[in-house]
Amino acid sequence: MLRPISFALALVMTVGAAVHESFPGPPFGWTQSSQAVDLSANTTLQAWLQYANLDQLEPLLEALSTPGSPQYGQWINLAEQNRIFAPPVEAQNRVQSWLESFGITDICSDGSVLTFTTSISIADSLLNTSFAYYTNGERTELRTLEYSLPDDLLDVLDFITPTTYFGNPKGYPQGTESDPALQPAEKRSAVQHVRKRQTMSPSCTEVIEYQGVNYTSIQPQCYQQQLNTGQYQVDASAGSTIAITSFLNQTASYSDLALFEAAYDIPDQNFTKVIFANGETYNLDDQSSVDSTGAPSINHDEANMELQIIIGLVGGLPVTEYIAGGFEADPGSFVPDVSIENVSDAMPEPYVEFFRFLLSQENKDLAYVISNSYGRRELTYEKSYARRVCNMIGMLGLRGRTILTSSGDQGVGAACRANTGAMQAEFVPTFPASCPYITAELDPPTAMNRSGGGFSNFFPQAFYQKPAIDAYLSQGILPEAKEYFASNNYTNFLGRGYPDLAADMDNPRIAGFYNGERGPNGGTSASAPAVAAVIALLNDVRLRAGKPALGFINPLIYALKGEGFTDITRGSTVGCNGSRNITGQAIIPYAGWNATEGWDPTTGWGIPNFGLLKDIVLKF
Repeated sequence: MLRPISFALALVMTVGAAVHESFPGPPFGWTQSSQAVDLSANTTLQAWLQYANLDQLEPLLEALSTPGSPQYGQWINLAEQNRIFAPPVEAQNRVQSWLESFGITDICSDGSVLTFTTSISIADSLLNTSFAYYTNGERTELRTLEYSLPDDLLDVLDFITPTTYFGNPKGYPQGTESDPALQPAEKRSAVQHVRKRQTMSPSCTEVIEYQGVNYTSIQPQCYQQQLNTGQYQVDASAGSTIAITSFLNQTASYSDLALFEAAYDIPDQNFTKVIFANGETYNLDDQSSVDSTGAPSINHDEANMELQIIIGLVGGLPVTEYIAGGFEADPGSFVPDVSIENVSDAMPEPYVEFFRFLLSQENKDLAYVISNSYGRRELTYEKSYARRVCNMIGMLGLRGRTILTSSGDQGVGAACRANTGAMQAEFVPTFPASCPYITAELDPPTAMNRSGGGFSNFFPQAFYQKPAIDAYLSQGILPEAKEYFASNNYTNFLGRGYPDLAADMDNPRIAGFYNGERGPNGGTSASAPAVAAVIALLNDVRLRAGKPALGFINPLIYALKGEGFTDITRGSTVGCNGSRNITGQAIIPYAGWNATEGWDPTTGWGIPNFGLLKDIVLKF
């Protein structure tokens, strides 16, 4: 709950101002409107305070999550989190004083974010900017291309929103096309492209006719076989819990779940919806529902797929759907790149609001495992925004929560250009998969050769993965490919490498129910809930044995060095080959990552084998 701030504060004298964010022009597809700005009109902004003691986050996370550490599994609670990381009152006071020095009095705070309303004229003066109206032909927004913050507040403020944000919603695309083979044949050895599907029992596949096309699809028994969950029986009272995230007006359907359970002989199970940050609040199972503007807005596809995969695997564990607003709920810093042809398809997911909500909850109210199947190109986020989100994910790791995400479906890149400076050709990582505190999954190249993987440009190599990456760079990748990529600055081999794991959930597609009809789905969005379900089952094993939940699991994954996982050693992810209909895209010959023994940026450590891991996790 927001609480008014009414106490008197001394004014802070600003000795200078530094440009905090600046762009040479509006994003692709946007132009400044001729509409005049009424400077007396009000606007509402948010000032995001920096967390305290962030230098303690990674050392503490390493101590609590590394097997063999004396502190392993000693997760913290909400009170301890706030004691360590909550912004100090003094920081809030300084920002409050700065706002009040401009005559701003309509201010509320939750301790980490100050929300304030003022006139556009005062906002211009406050941020040393000039707000203007910009349009993309469909929408008009009040935004700016540059703003400044006082020098003496840079140590306590992360950013102000909404300022330089443009865009509308879009989730992960679920494309079905195959990328063409990389040319020429004599260079193919550098990044071999192999498509080879693991054999599935015919009894768990089916042919679905959907919109006039026949799809061979797999039933829950197929992915139970792949992940080796077998006939494991959970104890729902032991405490293991799991959740999916729904952004962009997505929500799962109770009635479609009932059809799924009946069709595949899955015991009836309900799930809980938790709605916040302007998430949908109407009848979530009514196909005729509309948003606040009167336009139809409900969409079940992504949420239904994730929910049905999880319930097809966890066999009775409590399941939650976190529903966060996706339209205008997160005016976070967003920097479109050339791969976004339709700017109306370009709104980031509401990550800061989403993780802000989760971090405000007591441990008893937080799911132990949270699966996210949304993400975007890393370069479309401001670094300050991405780093804040990543730190929030790390704090949830300290709370004993496992956060998982799909790693994208554009291979090493689609547009393959930077969105600053000379817009040089480069591989484009995906966020939040590139955050070192999240567990990233993809579909292996034996199923889908566009699955995302690579190395972050924002985050350095994670503390737990140096031996794995060193092994890949010295033995896994062909020397000529490594030299070619490095010499042209196509990638950052010093960055956080991802994915961490894989799940084969795309070819054949996943059978499910959507708006009352059986249909196929799949892709990288399906990999995160599948792996999340395995971790929820492993938590059930541990909690029943009196052990803590796995929490931030990456250090354990890398410490196992492949034990308990099905390694994928053939195939490659590709990209940057001109196969997308994108104006201005770069073509990088032979771009891609090859799969090999051990960790690689194509499949991580491979597919989790629950039958093996359930015994391994009891050793720690």
